[in-house]
Amino acid sequence: MKTQALVFTAVNTYECQEVNIADPGADDILVRTLWTAVSPGTERWTLRGKHIGTRFPCVPGYHRIGIVEAAGANVTTHKVGDIVYGSSNNILPPVVNMFGAHIAHTVSAPQHYTILGHGEMDPALAEQIVFTVLVAVGNRGVNALAVKPRQRILHLGAGILSLSAAQIAALRGTYSALVDIDPKHVAFVQRQFPEFLTVDGNDPDLEAKLRNFAPDGFDILHDTVGVPASIDRLVQLVRYQGTILMQAQYFDAEHRAVNLDQIKIKELTIKTTCGNTSNDNAEVQHLIKRGWLRVTPYITHRFKKDQILSAYQLLDKNQEHNLGMVIDWR
Repeated sequence: MKTQALVFTAVNTYECQEVNIADPGADDILVRTLWTAVSPGTERWTLRGKHIGTRFPCVPGYHRIGIVEAAGANVTTHKVGDIVYGSSNNILPPVVNMFGAHIAHTVSAPQHYTILGHGEMDPALAEQIVFTVLVAVGNRGVNALAVKPRQRILHLGAGILSLSAAQIAALRGTYSALVDIDPKHVAFVQRQFPEFLTVDGNDPDLEAKLRNFAPDGFDILHDTVGVPASIDRLVQLVRYQGTILMQAQYFDAEHRAVNLDQIKIKELTIKTTCGNTSNDNAEVQHLIKRGWLRVTPYITHRFKKDQILSAYQLLDKNQEHNLGMVIDWR
């Protein structure tokens, strides 16, 4: 069957296309898209051709809520009208999936889709839940750290990943400071999340402000940007036998060397995570539904499906401040 999708046709090139997906069979569900959201890091790296496994042409994205429009005769877990989360799809060549969310319809085995409800979903909740995957990466990082009350965390980068990790860790009694080099974004985060200390990385008083926040040194440095010079600078503010959590993309290995000597001298522990689990997804969806984890403040832009190219122009050119971008396909 044919459907519409946002397609990365080559490096830094994108357009809306009609694509072919497999006809649904007895073991499949057909899902119509209701909302998608842009994952700015992963999708930008995919557009640049840098993300591991990138092939063109491809359908990007992994943030997607849809509704089951048909269920095969052998499907017992899902039914027509179920609201589901997922992006698995039997897309046909020459187009491939790079997680495949930004598409009008998908055909897939049902086990790849989590049921959120039935019939309708509150749009205000949906535009938060749609960011589940990226928010869940932050949750996985916090779980890997096994944070303790009163710990001080320094987040390098103040994007969705850092803000999610900071909020989740705060529920466990921690205190967070965030560093970013975009002054417009720093001001945005300061307005949206005044409970955190957010500092411009180019502020001449950066170190003084951070040392005042954590006089005994930070327990944890959380890297979400992958810039060695910035990591090296902030490692100096981590306490002896503290921890570094590395959750950025680390492409181009020749440009990603950090100062391991100062890490060794401080006897720091390095932890990494990649991706998320279904348990992480369930945890963050629970926190969002309870109102304990706020995603709405991330959202800077909302688009209808026929405006989706405008979202990707923002992602590509970055000509105005943007963070969370939601596409309404209804």
